[in-house]
Amino acid sequence: MTDPQFLVTVLNSLNFTYLKGNTTRFEVKNSHSFDQPFTLISQIMDGPLLLHLGNASYKVEPGQGLIIPPNIKYKIDMLEPQFVTHWLNLDITLFDHFQLFDFIEAPYVTSPDVGNKIGRLQSEITALMNAEPIDASTSLYQMAQVKQRMFALLGIVLSVSRYKIGSFEDTRKFQRFQPVFDYVEQHLAEKIKVTQLAELMYLSTSHFHKEFKQAFQVSPLQYIQAQRLKKSQYLLATTDLTMGEIANRIGYDHAYPFIRFFKSMYGSSPGKYKKALHRL
Repeated sequence: MTDPQFLVTVLNSLNFTYLKGNTTRFEVKNSHSFDQPFTLISQIMDGPLLLHLGNASYKVEPGQGLIIPPNIKYKIDMLEPQFVTHWLNLDITLFDHFQLFDFIEAPYVTSPDVGNKIGRLQSEITALMNAEPIDASTSLYQMAQVKQRMFALLGIVLSVSRYKIGSFEDTRKFQRFQPVFDYVEQHLAEKIKVTQLAELMYLSTSHFHKEFKQAFQVSPLQYIQAQRLKKSQYLLATTDLTMGEIANRIGYDHAYPFIRFFKSMYGSSPGKYKKALHRL
């Protein structure tokens, strides 16, 4: 049985970040490629399309929904001259640093019934976010309404998802290492030493390295590098910062070593990544 207090801790760690939402009409171009550092939840409104993820392909009919986790490369082939989509870009995290999709597996393509629910909530959230508040109290009310619909959207996603084996129980490990995650997040712009992280856990460096790798299947250094990559992808997608400014925010003094790091981790330069970004 799950400890009720632990459930409260998980609930309190749940965080939504709304990035953007809209209705977009795609025309002319036959295919569109995407790779975004945030979650996409959308409903296809007009025009069938083919969705390609890895070696799998899915035909998506009007009315169906899409649930695409962050950092998933996918391509859309248009089967007619246009398609229209209601969409939201979100971050949904637990324990500040872990994506919801680290714990669940959602279908990439939903039924029309689920798609209709997604489309309705997307329209309501977008309307609330774009509405001009009359005063501070109505602004607060609007944000409460957005939050309510975000939780409803989360409920829809969870209702069609399955939990990864052991993932929820394993969140206890995240609690234990929370000081490490917080420190890394707060000091990405600096040089981070594994010895500093070990001290936070009151462990020797070798013992800390062993326990961290056993818990997360990556070394502390690999975790730090992954967090730098995620932060840089997020900044490339959501800001107009220069390469040098992004480099400074993830611990590099100059743009060149950052570009070399990004290319070694991702496979292409940050400039190409930013240029290729599309927002559904």
